[in-house]
Amino acid sequence: MVVTDPERSTAGDRAAAWMTRRLSSMVTVYATVALSAVWMVLGARGVLGFDPYPYPVLLFAGNVVQLLLIFVILVGQRTLSAAGERRSQQTYDDAQAILRECHRLQAHIDEQARLLNRAAAPRDRLDPCDTAPILIAPPATVEPASTGPNRRIAAWLMQYLGSTAAVVWTTVIVGGWMALALVGVIPDPYPFPFLLFCSSLAQLVFMFLIMVGQDVLGEASDRRVIQTANHTAVVLRQCRHLRQHLVAQDELILSLVDSLPDDRCAAPAPRTAEDTASSRR
Repeated sequence: MVVTDPERSTAGDRAAAWMTRRLSSMVTVYATVALSAVWMVLGARGVLGFDPYPYPVLLFAGNVVQLLLIFVILVGQRTLSAAGERRSQQTYDDAQAILRECHRLQAHIDEQARLLNRAAAPRDRLDPCDTAPILIAPPATVEPASTGPNRRIAAWLMQYLGSTAAVVWTTVIVGGWMALALVGVIPDPYPFPFLLFCSSLAQLVFMFLIMVGQDVLGEASDRRVIQTANHTAVVLRQCRHLRQHLVAQDELILSLVDSLPDDRCAAPAPRTAEDTASSRR
């Protein structure tokens, strides 16, 4: 599912996300197969004959829909990449907040150790917990393609073709081409063979671009997972460090309690009514 941020995504991005959620299901596959089969049966010459073999209307409509859906897929890829960057940044912010709390706990443990050391023997005194604050680096922005000219070209194409503007311009160009061809301005009469040829060629190229985009997204996802794992390891190391000092404090507290005289450790005797009355007088 495509995740979008309402505050950062445009209306076109939200529309592409909505289409992706609605169309990316097996119901769409079954409906497309069924509709195509019914169209071919009814359009045959022996039945209704409105679109006989090789089904030019069906091929033209399917070609245009495929061309537009490719741009929607590219928009979805860009939206997924942006959502992954936001999740990575949120994970980093959460890890930083946890580390800040760990540093506050560390200061509290140091204060407790200082108080305990006042009552402890020199050989039993605790070491301070004032280690240098553990920091983590912010998540590096994962660019779609960062190395090699081919990946930079793929990044550029994904950035500009994976936008709502590309969908709008493609719709305008296809619609304008058909309108101009129908009035005779462009020598490409119905069923617009040259337009279909260009559309098929563009789809072939864009399909490979989508495959490159999937590979780039997978690579970026792997790097984000490594970043998250590193941040988690830093937080875990800091928590274990605090736990070691807490265990040392527990041992000192137990030794101090054991060193107290028995009469100081014994519970006070319950007060009688006579004691209460005398204390009031």
